[in-house]
Amino acid sequence: VGIGLMAAASLAVPFVDGIAKHLSAEHSPFLVAWSRYFGSALIVSVLFFGQGGNLRDLGRGAFANTVRTVFIVGAMTTFLFAIVEIPLATGLGGYFVGPIIASVLSVIFLRERLTPNRLIGGGLGVIGALLIIKPGVEVEFGSLLAVISGLLFGGYLIATRAAATTAPPLVALYFQVCVGTLLLTPFAIATWSWFSASELLLVAAMGLVSTACHFMVIAAFRHAEASVISPLAYLELISAFFIGYFAFSEIPGSVDVIGIFCILASGLVISLYSRKP
Repeated sequence: VGIGLMAAASLAVPFVDGIAKHLSAEHSPFLVAWSRYFGSALIVSVLFFGQGGNLRDLGRGAFANTVRTVFIVGAMTTFLFAIVEIPLATGLGGYFVGPIIASVLSVIFLRERLTPNRLIGGGLGVIGALLIIKPGVEVEFGSLLAVISGLLFGGYLIATRAAATTAPPLVALYFQVCVGTLLLTPFAIATWSWFSASELLLVAAMGLVSTACHFMVIAAFRHAEASVISPLAYLELISAFFIGYFAFSEIPGSVDVIGIFCILASGLVISLYSRKP
C-alpha cells in the first residue's frame, strides 16, 4: 500500500508542474504560485475544520513551521521561474538536489551520522548540479534557478525534520498553505492578471492534485518504511519527461540528461544505503 501510494503521488506531481508551466507562459509565476497555494488553502481548510481543527492549534511550533514554509515557498516559486526557461525534466532534476543537500547538511544541523554513502551521494549530486548549470560554458539562467530551488528545498527538508514533532501533519500542512498564501499575496497583487474560465479550472486542478498528492505521501509513510518508499520520489523525473515531451515538445540536452542521472544515482545511493541496522 505504501509503495503504491508513493508511486502514484510521485507520478502525479509533475502534472501540477506542467499546469503551472502552461499558466506561467501567460501569467507571472508569482501569481501562479499564489493561486496554487490559495487553492490548496481552500481545500485544506475544509479538511482542517471538518476534523475539529482550531486556529489556536496553529500556534504549536509556529516558528519552526514558519521557517519551513518560507523555504518551500521560495523553492516552489523559484522552480516555477526556472521551468518557464528550461525543460520540465531539467528543472525537476535541479530541484532534486534538495534531498541530497538535506542529507549532507543533516550531519551539521541535526547531528546525524556521516556515512560513506552520504559522501558519495553528495559528490554525485554536486556533479549532477554542475552539469545542469554548466558553469564556464554557457550558464542558463533557468538551470541556475532550478538548482537554487533545489537548495531551498533542501533547507525545507532540514527544517521539516527539525519541526517534525511540533505539530500534527494536518496542522503543519494547514499552517504551510495559509502562511504561504499570505507570503505570496503582495507579489501576486504586484503582478496581477486575470485568469480565463478555462485557466481557473486548471488552477482548481492544481490545488486538488497537489493536496491529494500530499496526503498520499503522508499515508505512504504510515504504511511503509521511509528507506523503502523515499527513492520512489524519483519517479517524478519519468512523468516530467513525458509531460515535457508531449505537452511542450521539450527534449533535455545530452549534458542535462547526464546531470539528471547523476542526481538520480546520488539520491538512490543515499536512500538505499541509509537503512538502520
